Amino acid sequence: MEYKLKFLEGCKEFVKEELVKKFPNIKIVKECSDSIVFISDVKDMDEFRILGSGLSITDIDKKNINLARRKWRKSFVAAGIDPSLAYIMCKIGAVGKNSIILDPFCGSSTIGIIAIKEFFAKRVICLDISGKAIKASKENFELADIDSSKYILFESDVCKVRLNKQNVDLIISNLPFGIRVGNHDENVRSYKCLEELARKVLRRKGQLILLTQEKKLLREVFTKDFWSVKSVLKVNEGGLLPEVFVIERIEVV
Repeated sequence: MEYKLKFLEGCKEFVKEELVKKFPNIKIVKECSDSIVFISDVKDMDEFRILGSGLSITDIDKKNINLARRKWRKSFVAAGIDPSLAYIMCKIGAVGKNSIILDPFCGSSTIGIIAIKEFFAKRVICLDISGKAIKASKENFELADIDSSKYILFESDVCKVRLNKQNVDLIISNLPFGIRVGNHDENVRSYKCLEELARKVLRRKGQLILLTQEKKLLREVFTKDFWSVKSVLKVNEGGLLPEVFVIERIEVV
């Protein structure tokens, strides 16, 4: 049977990798910038729900499944990240069962919940300056049936957060762009505070996986003297073209 898998433009290689890994017997017949058409002997479309990086899948009879919808994602905040992109960011960070993750701009905690439910992260720390965001996060965590010992939620400005232990493996976050929410001047302050926080809490081999359209600002804040900054993905997200960056400490010889 023929299927069409839709995804965010720019994410094809990540989606294709997951598709082929989870369904090795498929035959790809067409690849586009935002979709892959393939043939599979899978008869029950529900089997494709295990694909975390896709937006939707449609069969030859036009039956459609929204893969990006998560049952637990009932509470939202403005400019929230698409779950399929959150999945890809966790994949880029190689989130696993021993990972301790910090999201300092968590919104409704889509990244944190996916890290636990779909990548089995050990623990996530989610903070946001917005009380509304923390309330939405709490509701989503509860709907996801995640034990409260697996996550920490608190309302805080990233510039005032009191975290000092160097025990975080990954900082994964959808940063404020200053386009749909906030503004550039606020971002300058927040990004600088994020860089200072990363120095304090990241393990020596830790990484930041960050989504932003403030590309120039990010590179200015995470200086070449201390950090290695690499863009690994450019996404077309509702007309915006943010990039996912992987940031690591530079090893001192």
